[in-house]
Amino acid sequence: MLDRLIYRFKQFWFAMTSKMTEEDRLFAHQHLNIKEAALFFSLPLYEQKHGVVVAQKMLAEAAGIKDLDKRKLVRLGLLHDIGKSALKLSIFDKSVLVVIHKILPPLYSLMAGLGKSEKSPKFFRKYYVHKHHGAIGAEILSRIAEEKDIIEEVKSHDFPKKFHDVYMKLLDRADSTY
Repeated sequence: MLDRLIYRFKQFWFAMTSKMTEEDRLFAHQHLNIKEAALFFSLPLYEQKHGVVVAQKMLAEAAGIKDLDKRKLVRLGLLHDIGKSALKLSIFDKSVLVVIHKILPPLYSLMAGLGKSEKSPKFFRKYYVHKHHGAIGAEILSRIAEEKDIIEEVKSHDFPKKFHDVYMKLLDRADSTY
C-alpha cells in the first residue's frame, strides 16, 4: 500500500515538473506523420512528456527483440493516451480521478457512466474520458486513417490484460512507470 502511495506521489511530481524539451519534440516529429503529430501535440504538455518517456522506454526495452517494428512501437508509445485529448484534464483533475478510481471504484464507474454522452456535464465527462481513453483514442485515430493494428492496440489500452502481443506487453510495462 505504501509502495503505491509513493509511486502515485512520484507520478504526480513527474507531471508537475516535467517539461517537453526540443529533443522530445524532435523525437515525436521524427516518428509521427503530420496528422498523428497534430493529435499528439494537442495533448497537455505533461501527457506529451509521458508519451515520449513511454515510447523511449519501450524502445530501450525492445532493443534485443528481433522482428519488431520499431517505428510501430514508438508510435504506439506516443499515441497510447491520445484519447485523453478529447477533454483536457489538469494534473489535479487527473490525480483526483486516479484516487477515486483506486479508493472508490463503484463511484468512479458510476460517474463515468454519467459522462458517456458528449453532452454530459464536464464533471462527469472527465470520468468517462479518463476511464475510456483507449476506446476514444481508437475512434480518433480511425478518423485519420491510422493503421488498424495501432488502432486496436490503443483501444485495448483500457483493458491491457486482454491483449497479449509483445507491443502491448512493452507498453504495459513502460506505462506503469511515471
